[in-house]
Amino acid sequence: MQTSLSSVLINTTLIILLIWLIVLVFSLVSLSRRRDIFTPVKVFWAAIILFAPVAGLVVYLVYGPKKRV
Repeated sequence: MQTSLSSVLINTTLIILLIWLIVLVFSLVSLSRRRDIFTPVKVFWAAIILFAPVAGLVVYLVYGPKKRV
């Protein structure tokens, strides 16, 4: 049974979107639970994450979460 290229691309795209959605939800939940920043800053970060999805998510994951030593 042969799998067409389009079905492989669709499945790959769906997997990538699912992974991205999981990371997005994780970031927003992590942001909402933080006690060290004020609500307006949380809203700012959430807006960046939602309106600039790739760049905002990467910037938040690099600079946002507390670094635990």
